Amino acid sequence: MTGFDTTRRRLLVGAGGLAASGLVPRLAHLATPQAAAQTANDYKALVCVFLYGGADSNDMVVPIDDYGPYADARRRTGMGLAQDELVPIAPTSPARRYGLHPALGDLAPLFAAKKLAVACNVGTLVQPITRTQYLAGAKAPRNLFSHSDQQLQWQGLVPGSLFNSGWGGRVADRTGAGNTELGIPGVISLDGDALFTIGESTVPLALPGDGGNGLAGDLDSPWGRLRFDAMRRILAADRSNLIVAKAADTMDLALRSAEQVNRALNADLPAIDTAFEGVWSDIGNQLRRVATLVAGRGALGVRRHLFFTAMGGYDTHSSQRGEIWWRLDQLGTALAAFQRALDALGVAAQVTTFTLTDFSRTFRVNANDGTDHAWGGHQFVMGGAVKGGTFYGRFPTLVVGGPDDAGDEGQWIPTTSLDQYGATLARWFGVPPAELGQVFPNLAAFQTTDLGFLA
Repeated sequence: MTGFDTTRRRLLVGAGGLAASGLVPRLAHLATPQAAAQTANDYKALVCVFLYGGADSNDMVVPIDDYGPYADARRRTGMGLAQDELVPIAPTSPARRYGLHPALGDLAPLFAAKKLAVACNVGTLVQPITRTQYLAGAKAPRNLFSHSDQQLQWQGLVPGSLFNSGWGGRVADRTGAGNTELGIPGVISLDGDALFTIGESTVPLALPGDGGNGLAGDLDSPWGRLRFDAMRRILAADRSNLIVAKAADTMDLALRSAEQVNRALNADLPAIDTAFEGVWSDIGNQLRRVATLVAGRGALGVRRHLFFTAMGGYDTHSSQRGEIWWRLDQLGTALAAFQRALDALGVAAQVTTFTLTDFSRTFRVNANDGTDHAWGGHQFVMGGAVKGGTFYGRFPTLVVGGPDDAGDEGQWIPTTSLDQYGATLARWFGVPPAELGQVFPNLAAFQTTDLGFLA
């Protein structure tokens, strides 16, 4: 074995993290193109914004016309919002006035412009269930009110499955997301590893927070380009051993894919800069990077894209008023900036953004001016294809111990399931109706499989 051969094999082993990072399909494909490169025609993207900790939707969307129950439960504690603090919205259904949390004020114009909808009282469900049935022991999701378990279930874990996958990844499996010729995944996480992004055959790309991707170094500098080109020449040598040759092909594909993704991420895009001017937050940075990848969809050759973004800090067991205020301020300004960017890029109708979270929080305030773990809550859906300006599903009856309470704390039993919510998004994205049940195993238990919030 020559010294050159040894160097080449060491290089393949040492750089193996590139392939594992998700830049190429599973190694079983061994860098063999699976299909022709897709184009930007008929492009669609789903953007998940996961709110870790359990965001309290009782403070995010508050009745104005029927403010009394909220005032009784929350305003008297000093934690709740005054009626005149709320930012009014007027959904076409139900025909009552509601208010957004004042920190979400940037979303009110989007709601009025019918680019934002509220999906009411969504949660994990195995089947429809009432308070009476729940208290009698009817089948409900496992380990309710547990952060880790509910985060996994919201992201699509199928209990008892031999392979853990998320519903975003399963959607990608069935829509040909990504570009297999260039090895560019259809599912990209801006917040590290997440179950949502993993498919049965789809491998996600988790982009590091520093903006880089692939080999360290500046490929635009003379020295960086020399190193990059030298590595590719090494990979092209000695193709006598089939396994080594295939591994080299995989690595070469990863390098070329990384270069394409980096070009998209680092593109000079004044429209996006303008849209995000003054937005300084981690979730803002994540959504800004999503916007740059959407803008680069043509060069990447991607027809379908799924993105996972996230922010934490919503486990507000104490001092909730101040804790949630600044987080919602970051969320609202980032979402509004992202939609401005999509409008400026001319792709508003092709990108749908939606929220997920562990669960909502108790309507009753605890002794620390905070709230505890609950169940169903409201989710936002945003985009040009959204039939916005209205609510979907049924807003819960805000009575502690009432017909929608799982106990005596105001833990609303969901009246819309995650499966229905996700299936509505997946159908718009292109999952064939006959395959929705493979993505959302509990969907058949519900009479309505499309909530209607997407055109």
